[in-house]
Amino acid sequence: MKRLFPVLLSLLSLLPLTTQAVEVEQLYSASVIAVDNKSNRDLQKVAFAEVLVKVSGNATIAADPVIKKALLNAREYLVKQAEEHVDGERYLQTSFNAKKVDRLLRGSEFGVWSQNRPQQIVWLVVDEDFNRSVRGETDTDYAEFIDAIKAQANKRAIPVLFPVMDLDDQLQVSSSDLWGQFTDPVELASARYAADNYIIAKIIKQNDDYKLTWSMYGRRNSNQAFEVWLTGQGQGELANIGTALTDSLANHLAERYSVKASGNNEVVYLNVDAVTSIADYAKLIEMFSELSAVAQVDLEAVSGSSMQLKLVLLGTQQDLLMELSLDQRIKSSKNVFDDVNFQWNAIN
Repeated sequence: MKRLFPVLLSLLSLLPLTTQAVEVEQLYSASVIAVDNKSNRDLQKVAFAEVLVKVSGNATIAADPVIKKALLNAREYLVKQAEEHVDGERYLQTSFNAKKVDRLLRGSEFGVWSQNRPQQIVWLVVDEDFNRSVRGETDTDYAEFIDAIKAQANKRAIPVLFPVMDLDDQLQVSSSDLWGQFTDPVELASARYAADNYIIAKIIKQNDDYKLTWSMYGRRNSNQAFEVWLTGQGQGELANIGTALTDSLANHLAERYSVKASGNNEVVYLNVDAVTSIADYAKLIEMFSELSAVAQVDLEAVSGSSMQLKLVLLGTQQDLLMELSLDQRIKSSKNVFDDVNFQWNAIN
């Protein structure tokens, strides 16, 4: 069998061998409230814009001239729509053609962000009159902040959760740990939630105003320590600062993980072990076909339960490996000769 390209092998050492990424559902669907003075066509346009933001990861995509034109013809991308009534409000439920959406984004030089996305956890510590406390998932005093983050994370299609702050969390993470940004206990506690990245958010209450500072921590591979990837601050109402924090996270993650067409049509070969049945083979081919970085996948060779795949790339080799690192169905490891092998992990 052909070996992996040398560049691909060297890049593998920079990427995580394991991940806890989440498969985001309904990436090409949107639900919009049906305002009385808006036509069905206008509602389709609003829904389509929401889908393009989720798939590309770009919050300002609707301002692009090519995208503006496409939004006027949202019906061409629509595959299904239905009305739904919730709490007296009328909603338009829409689904759009994934292949057409991806083609539009690549033709407009935007990236396509696959549905496998890293899990974030937000650790919130609050200072009220110099009394500091950790707030979790069900906290009522800061529900506006927590709910705003959840709502915007859903809109931007990034997995975000808060700790439950049960006895296990309370014993592991203290307010002083978070305020001082002592990360060791936070990393251990975040592992319980299978989080790829964690955020330490510190809020100071000032009368009816709130001041926020936060840091996002991530790591480039499983052998590297977590490091600060992003920082931010804000001041104002809880909902506003929560929404702004989430947008910053989504923008950063999209820039890191979305795949833009390189135009090179590069070819690489991957060897995958533990493909033991026709069903495994079908799922393996389907998985690679769905990757944003891959234009075409073909079977090159078979040797027992090992298969070699020939991939024609839309993006770069690094884009491919970044996507593979976020998919739990395939694992990478090094053997005693320091060669990197991929192994099919039949979890579905």
